Amino acid sequence: MSTLSLQNINKVYPNKVQAVFDFNLDIKDKEFIVFVGPSGCGKSTTLRMVAGLEDISAGELYIDGEYMNNTAPKDRNIAMVFQSYALYPHMTVYKNMAFALQLRKTLRPLYHPSEEVDAIMAESKLLMAEVNRINRAFKKKQNANELLPARADLYKQLFANQAKIEAISKPVIGIDEYGIKTLQKSIKKIEKDIKGLNKTLDRENAATGKDRDEEYIHIIESAIEQKKNQIEKETKELEYLKANEVPLRKPRHLSKYEIDLEVNKAAESIDLVRYLFRKPGELSGGQRQRVALGRAIVRKPKVFLMDEPLSNLDAKLRVQTRGEILKIHEAVGATTIYVTHDQTEAMTMADRIVVMKDGYVQQIGSPDELYGDPDNQFVAGFIGSPAMNFIIGTITEEGITFKKELTDEERAEGKEEPTPMPFKLSDKHKKLLNEYLGKKVVLGIRPEHIRIKKTGQKSDPIKVTCEYCEVLGSEAFSYTFIAGQRICFKTFDKVRFKRGEEVDIYLDDSSLYFFDAESGKRIR
Repeated sequence: MSTLSLQNINKVYPNKVQAVFDFNLDIKDKEFIVFVGPSGCGKSTTLRMVAGLEDISAGELYIDGEYMNNTAPKDRNIAMVFQSYALYPHMTVYKNMAFALQLRKTLRPLYHPSEEVDAIMAESKLLMAEVNRINRAFKKKQNANELLPARADLYKQLFANQAKIEAISKPVIGIDEYGIKTLQKSIKKIEKDIKGLNKTLDRENAATGKDRDEEYIHIIESAIEQKKNQIEKETKELEYLKANEVPLRKPRHLSKYEIDLEVNKAAESIDLVRYLFRKPGELSGGQRQRVALGRAIVRKPKVFLMDEPLSNLDAKLRVQTRGEILKIHEAVGATTIYVTHDQTEAMTMADRIVVMKDGYVQQIGSPDELYGDPDNQFVAGFIGSPAMNFIIGTITEEGITFKKELTDEERAEGKEEPTPMPFKLSDKHKKLLNEYLGKKVVLGIRPEHIRIKKTGQKSDPIKVTCEYCEVLGSEAFSYTFIAGQRICFKTFDKVRFKRGEEVDIYLDDSSLYFFDAESGKRIR
């Protein structure tokens, strides 16, 4: 598969609205990366820039070390799985998967003719004749359980023959005219982009007062510099190809035989062989989603991009399909970028998660890192279900005094000021918050770290009144208030509290987080 590198990626629309700010990320080969965040945070825009569906305003995108900013979407060797399945209803699963291969030309290596290869191909033709006989019976749904093993054995032989052909074929060496033309086109495209950016820069530099946007000017200047560097790099590559002979490749349409092998390889990897000759209307939602994935896999892309592919499925099917996507990822070994607003999907699927808000990357890390060691209040509140509790208070000599400040609207409605509640902190936390003495901070604690028994807890109990309780089988979530601020705590073993019942709770001293009340940054 492939590696990706996104360096200082920015997206500014013509109306000067900036959707993505200085996005930096290096993705390893076969890694499963999830972009997560609320609607409008820039995750889908970033995905579309990787796909080439949106222009990159500034920054550099590399796939396998190759600069991709000016490469057309069709030439990036990327496959996208959309929110909707986007299957052709009048085509079978086989034809849906094969359609893209039939339409597009693929860059294939050139080999010298060989009698040994011809002999293997002759054997493969005989095997294909037998496969076609089984397929005809298979389409008529005749003894599918008996036909499938025989069909699978034939394809094993076909795949083995193809591997032999690839191993013994000798490539043609020469001057790569196709590669030279491709680089020349790319250089011309970059030069054209530079001219356009220079015109925009001249216009922005001429602006004065409120119309002058220094940040936008800096982004344009950065983009021009990056494009000049890329021209220099591609010019060196062009000079090398002109002066040296290399293995030659040529874009061409795949043969019917080649397409059949690719479709069946992909179908085997995602367990779709049984459904190849059915139409999408005969499949369940999860099976259709697998067909959409299979259509992407068959192209053997460098990178898979998935834009909320499970949002149209019901809750039970979403869990099932989530597992299937992970199995496919492991089987195919695909480098994958997955976009979702559902943090549960992100936590269960990702090798690493990129949390975004308002176009900025908030934190990048593994699910465990984001859950246990958040960098700021937004990440702490976004990752985890139910969300982390946040209680505003003022740091004192003894610890922290919790109190919610009423808004002007709440005061106008006649709401009473909440009673302040003092809470002692350990010496370790006092030392951590020494610079915040007399200032407001936000204390964070997860629902599962609020106890109802003193066992092992050093802190004093806090007496609260249960507002209501959500029972979810073996666990329950009870909601209450501390100094006018709503919190939630989790109980197990059928421990339940009724509305109005008083409870002593303990905040686990080892699981407290503190955040700056103004910036939201974690106090470490």
